[in-house]
Amino acid sequence: MNVRPRCLTALARFTARLFIATLVALVHLDVAAVEPSVTAVAFTPDGESVVVGSQAGLTVLSWPELKPKKKIDTQIVNIHDLAFSPNGNSLAVAGGAPAEEGLVEVFTWKTSKSSYVLKGHKDSVLAIAWRGDLSIATASLDHEIAVWDVGTRKPTHRLRGHSRGVATLKFLPDQKMLVSGGLDQNLRVWNIASAEMVKTLNNHTREVHQLAVRPGTSGLPMIASVSDDRTVRIWQPTIGRMVRFAQLDTQPLAVDWLADGSYIAVAATDGHVHLIDPNTVEIVADLPAVDGWAYTLAVHPNDGSLLVGGQNGQLQRLVLPVPTP
Repeated sequence: MNVRPRCLTALARFTARLFIATLVALVHLDVAAVEPSVTAVAFTPDGESVVVGSQAGLTVLSWPELKPKKKIDTQIVNIHDLAFSPNGNSLAVAGGAPAEEGLVEVFTWKTSKSSYVLKGHKDSVLAIAWRGDLSIATASLDHEIAVWDVGTRKPTHRLRGHSRGVATLKFLPDQKMLVSGGLDQNLRVWNIASAEMVKTLNNHTREVHQLAVRPGTSGLPMIASVSDDRTVRIWQPTIGRMVRFAQLDTQPLAVDWLADGSYIAVAATDGHVHLIDPNTVEIVADLPAVDGWAYTLAVHPNDGSLLVGGQNGQLQRLVLPVPTP
């Protein structure tokens, strides 16, 4: 095969850059062992600690000092999501073995002891959402959503409609409707009582990573979604309406609303947190958080800060600025 000199030059430059990058990586690895990426964080009900999930397991840290308090033994190796029950008595941990099994392990929070494990998915569980204290919804890469009765530990419904894996899900405030987002680029709205899909929202053009429900119950429910199409979209899902969207220069991976619902916080592959005004979709703050990708974030319920988790075990607390009107 003949290769033109210009192609050879480009190939040589690429090879040189790859070689240098490899040397840098090896030197870095020699200095400090790489920690697993932080993939899930959740504040404890009292707001005085935070639970951190990664391939290293579950760790409880003090807040805001981020000092280790204890480790929690779990059956789940690949942790994707954490969620406390509304009454704060239980912690659900989602994950599993890719292409083999999806699991949710539920702990009694007071003792940090495992109570039971929900099994039934054929691929990893990426997200969980409590419906009251007695029911859990699970989103899996096996394309299905299951709604579980935690008393019987069996699914009461299986919701099928996504053509690819389901990455995220949230109950709306009345707990009667569930919104899910998937790798098929779509959001789907479900009536839980009838187990029927009632709406499909298909404005995203690439995979949807996460949803967040705006706090408060006045007016129509509102959610934010983030996608690999580099947009943050705001929806009124009960009427199937996309309200507006913000375009980013990077891929957003995680999203949450501030506790008062005033702004949207987005963690992205640039390692920054982008603060968005939901009324104007203006990016009002761009806050560096971690080196590399920021995989997860959680807004503290009352102290005006948030926690970001990223590559190499990085955790960063950010005190949010108060944007000028």
